[in-house]
Amino acid sequence: MTQVPKTIPAEKSEDARQIRGERTRQALLEAAFDEIHQHGYRAASLNDILKTAGCTKGSLYHHFPDKHALGLAAIVDNIDRFMEANWLTPLAKADNPIDTLLTILQRHVNGEILSDVRRGCPMQNLSQEMSGLDEDFRTYLNGVHVEWRTAIADALRTGQENGQVRKDISAEAAATMIIATHQGTIGLIKTAQCTEVGNLSFEAFYQYLNSLRTTDNSTRGPKEGLAS
Repeated sequence: MTQVPKTIPAEKSEDARQIRGERTRQALLEAAFDEIHQHGYRAASLNDILKTAGCTKGSLYHHFPDKHALGLAAIVDNIDRFMEANWLTPLAKADNPIDTLLTILQRHVNGEILSDVRRGCPMQNLSQEMSGLDEDFRTYLNGVHVEWRTAIADALRTGQENGQVRKDISAEAAATMIIATHQGTIGLIKTAQCTEVGNLSFEAFYQYLNSLRTTDNSTRGPKEGLAS
């Protein structure tokens, strides 16, 4: 007796197409981000991105109209997730902002964050490459810096209210200093292709952060937590 093949419901077939489409889109985003991080946006190769993602040009143009749209989407997707996981969420949940900032810096020193010194910080690389050339990139990257600075300043203000951070300091100014020092150190490490210069900078960075504590909250030494 001949069996009649079962018909796949239209909604399930559509769901499967959507899943495949999302996987393809995500593969393109990840491949594009890696290519841009390694070579910069202008030198990034669409052919290499497609090869890494295992996609065709037809798949690319189904999801993104051009390289600019793909590149910007890849940067937003990756940097937003990175900032949320490594800075924004930890600061929002901080019991003590100084301890949290020291922990984040320690993760950099330990190589848990941005472990490939050859490539440097993708946000810093793109800020230098694209801010003067493309307003879409500049606007997005500036927005990330504003959100980053606000998150640190808000955490410091909460620390001031809780008696953990000195009230005679400007939280906004300190947040700006923290980001500038952090980004400058990452740039030095990339240029030197060596983490030793970063260790020297972070030693002073730790001392600065500990200097923001109130007297009653000064329980950690100026170098405590710094990896040798």
